[in-house]
Amino acid sequence: MLKSIVSLLLIFLLAALSVYSISFVLPTLASLYGRSVYFTVPMSWIGGAIGGVLLSMLADRWSRRMSLLISIFLFTIPLIMNIAIRELPLLYLIWFIIGFGVNGENGLSYAYAAELAPPRYRGLVGSLMQGLYFIGGLIGLIWAILFKNVNAYFLSLGLISCLSFALWFLIPESRWRNRSYRGSISRDLIRTVILGSIFAVGSFLFIVPLVSLSFTVLSMLKVDSFLILSIALILGMISFTLAGRVSDSLGRKKTTFVFVAISIVFSIVMLVSLNSILIALTIIALMIGSSFFAYFGVWMSEVFPPETRATWTNVVFFLGRLVGGGFGVSLVLLMPFGLKDDLGAALLISSLLVLISVIGLPETVKINKRN
Repeated sequence: MLKSIVSLLLIFLLAALSVYSISFVLPTLASLYGRSVYFTVPMSWIGGAIGGVLLSMLADRWSRRMSLLISIFLFTIPLIMNIAIRELPLLYLIWFIIGFGVNGENGLSYAYAAELAPPRYRGLVGSLMQGLYFIGGLIGLIWAILFKNVNAYFLSLGLISCLSFALWFLIPESRWRNRSYRGSISRDLIRTVILGSIFAVGSFLFIVPLVSLSFTVLSMLKVDSFLILSIALILGMISFTLAGRVSDSLGRKKTTFVFVAISIVFSIVMLVSLNSILIALTIIALMIGSSFFAYFGVWMSEVFPPETRATWTNVVFFLGRLVGGGFGVSLVLLMPFGLKDDLGAALLISSLLVLISVIGLPETVKINKRN
């Protein structure tokens, strides 16, 4: 079982690396295609919102293992194809497909984590998985420094991502396969989907702009942007891991309240502070505060019936990926207060959305302990 979980985590890391990879070469691509190339990022998240739902539906009705293989194919092969693309519309299409595959893989991974991991370690496994987005971003940042040529950058990353095919052989078929399931949609399920969707929107509106715009904010402050962002990403990963473990013992809801409180406090600090060093430290604290999202995928997978777990979990994530991932950065940039204050205001609003939604979500840790 441990071998399967490790393989699942590594595939998740390679998927995260793939979807973040274009962010670190956008200035170079902009010199070739113009500033419109920046829309490849929201295109990947829009593709991800759709892919997460469709591939999870396929997984619940047919085979999770085969759906996982399809998702791997969709983010690895198109990543390599970047070296042959010379037209902007095709670049949009490629990144739509990559996002489709990456978030399809992500959604299936949450369901697998809920099924493969022992109940008392589900939060830990889920948060380790989610925290790999930070590591994927950090690797992509370092890779872009090492490979100045864009074609070499995408080719090398694409070939590395193809390791996912070998890791796939170590992933078992889900034991929850049930083609004949016809469960009813209860009022409690609908309520959870609505509250979970609000949580997901708040989370993606928090994390995507924070990760995407922090480097720009730090650059404007004339501090060592690379060093501070690297520290923030590493501490974010550590915090995600700890948050998941704490949620396994303290409970999902109580742990979320702690990290949402951190996010609210430091969002306000970002809004009112003018000191460069304090703002830099605030960005690090906000990366830590974002750990309220660490175990969310597993949490939702625990709530829904096993036979439709992948589908409903990805329905919850749909609006978050679409609104926060697809349009989150654009929404922040359209605000009129200046980038630092725009980001601070967006993070505060996002934190409050998470706080409102978590109050009504069901706790699952006590159920796990009885299991």
